[in-house]
Amino acid sequence: MISRIPILQKYLLRHFLVSFLGCLFAFVSLFIVVDFFERLRTFLKEGSTFLQASTYIVLKIPMIVHLMTPIAVLVATLLAVGRLSQLSEITAMRASGASIRWLVMPLFAAGLVISLLQFIAGETLVPWATQAVEELYHIDIKKKLEKGVLSRENFWFRKDNSFYSVDEYDSSKARLVGVTRLDFDAQFRLRQRMDAESADWISSRVGWVAKNVSEIEFENNSKLKLDSFKVIPLVVSEKPSDFYSMKRGPEEMTSSELRIYIDKLRSEGVPVIKYLVGLTAKFSFPLVNAIVILLAFPFALSSARSGKLTRGFIAGIGVGFAYHFVHAICSSLGSAELIPVTAAAWGANILFTSLGVYLVSGADQ
Repeated sequence: MISRIPILQKYLLRHFLVSFLGCLFAFVSLFIVVDFFERLRTFLKEGSTFLQASTYIVLKIPMIVHLMTPIAVLVATLLAVGRLSQLSEITAMRASGASIRWLVMPLFAAGLVISLLQFIAGETLVPWATQAVEELYHIDIKKKLEKGVLSRENFWFRKDNSFYSVDEYDSSKARLVGVTRLDFDAQFRLRQRMDAESADWISSRVGWVAKNVSEIEFENNSKLKLDSFKVIPLVVSEKPSDFYSMKRGPEEMTSSELRIYIDKLRSEGVPVIKYLVGLTAKFSFPLVNAIVILLAFPFALSSARSGKLTRGFIAGIGVGFAYHFVHAICSSLGSAELIPVTAAAWGANILFTSLGVYLVSGADQ
């Protein structure tokens, strides 16, 4: 396939890929160094082992690469094309009959491949590594679980027609304190109320065990039936980790995990529009790698014509970050239900792809 690419396009593509890999390595290395020194005090304070610190850095790399890839693509396009144009090599290519649209094609194709790879990574490695590094940092290094930092107070959740209210979750003991369950029938009439002083997590096989329980059943003839129990099982599917205050965002879950999470929130009566926007954006956002190439290519040419790369470089960076700004605005509007979910996730792509096509089409003039 690569052998069929014309020599000029292959030459341009090689310069772009070399610049891209160099930029990505530099950005990721810088990010890792800064993040490591920010966490170094915590590592020393908590008495972390060398293995824990090094594992933290390794697990952080996939997310950093995921974040830095679009920026590396943008900067690589400005550097590679701008330098070739400054050396009059782009001018020589155009003199041989190559148009700007023809020259941008291999870079755009490379951007699509990078987008596909980023999407696959976002569905496999990145969510797993992000969750693992959060658990390592908060549970193993900072020992928040043992200190009870991951405890919660005054929250509720729903399971089908049952509503649970919990006064406190003690993460250090895996204990629910002050549990109330309200069971409703299909007509939303109260059928039973259960109050437990506490519920302790025994094991994944046994589950939760409630202590000092009182149950009130509301019978059809309006009579009340009261029962008391010293110890009974509390049948809920939630595990202690489900009550942690560490929350995962849409970018930290695969699309299938996010769909399951959305269904769970819907069953509990929680608004899910924010997560629907995040789910759709998982398919739209990776395309930014191809879009920024269309945006940066003309700016790299225009700066080289004046003999200075600085002006076009800054303009290209500005337009690239403008994409992120518009994408964030659209996502916020979608989360607020002011615009449709599809428009929120794809609005920035459509706008800046149109702008990029316009700039590339006008670059020949």
